[in-house]
Amino acid sequence: MTKRTRKINRSSAKRKLEYSQAKQNFAATQNLLPSVEKIIERSVERCGLPLDGFIKHLTQTALSRLCVWSENDLKRLLIAAERLGLDPLNNEIYAIQGGGDPLSPVLLVVSVNGWSRILNANPAFDGMHFLESIETLDSIPQWIECTIHRKDRSVPTTVREYLCEVRGTHSAWLSHPRRMLRHKAMVQCARICFGLVGIYDPDEAMRIQESRSSMGQTNSLNNIGDDAFSANHSIHTRKRAHATPSSQAALKTTIRAMHKKSE
Repeated sequence: MTKRTRKINRSSAKRKLEYSQAKQNFAATQNLLPSVEKIIERSVERCGLPLDGFIKHLTQTALSRLCVWSENDLKRLLIAAERLGLDPLNNEIYAIQGGGDPLSPVLLVVSVNGWSRILNANPAFDGMHFLESIETLDSIPQWIECTIHRKDRSVPTTVREYLCEVRGTHSAWLSHPRRMLRHKAMVQCARICFGLVGIYDPDEAMRIQESRSSMGQTNSLNNIGDDAFSANHSIHTRKRAHATPSSQAALKTTIRAMHKKSE
C-alpha cells in the first residue's frame, strides 16, 4: 500500500512539474510578443518613408479595399505583415471586407508574390516542385501536386489539388486556369508544411466574400428575426461600432494616437 501511494505521489509530482514548465514556457512566449505600438513604429521605420508617406501609401494599397476599418483591423494587418515578413505597401498582404456588410469581419489576404516570399524567406525551406496529371479536363490537367522540402524534416510535404474541386468562375480562372491551379496547390502545401493560419489567398478571399454576401441577402429576403441571430448581430455591430473611414486623415489620427499611448 505504501509503495502504491509513493508511486501515485511521484506521478502527481511529475504532472505538477510538467504543468509548471508548460506554464512558464507559455508565459515566456507571451513576453516575447511585441507591443502593438512598437510594431507600428517599426512598420514606419521599415518602409523607409516619413510618417505621412507611409500613411498615404498604406491607404492606397493594403487598406484601399476597405470602406471602414477599426484600430484592431490596422493592428492585425501590421502584426501579420511583420511576423510573415511581408510588405503591405506592395500589396504582398492586404485587408478586404469579409462580406457585403461594411461591419463584417476583415480578412487578411496574401498575394501570390507574398506566399512566395514567405516560403523563400523561411530558413527551413529547401525547395519545391510540381507534378501535374496526364489526364485532362477541357485540355487542363485534372490535378496539380506540389511538394515542399524542409531542411529540418526527413519527409517532404505533398498536397494535390483537383481542378473539379477548386475551379472558379473569376476571370483569372478563365484566362489562366493552369496557373491558378498551380497557385492553389502551392498555397495549400505551404499552409500545411509551415503551419500558416489566419491568412487567405485572393481566390479564397473572393469566395468567402461571395458566400457571406449571399448569406446576408438570403437572411434579409427571408426576414430572419430569430432572437439568437439578432443578439449575435448586435454584439458584432457593437464590437466595430468605432470603425473609422478608410482615409489618410483617419489613419494619421489613429497612428498618432497610438504613438501617444506608447510615450
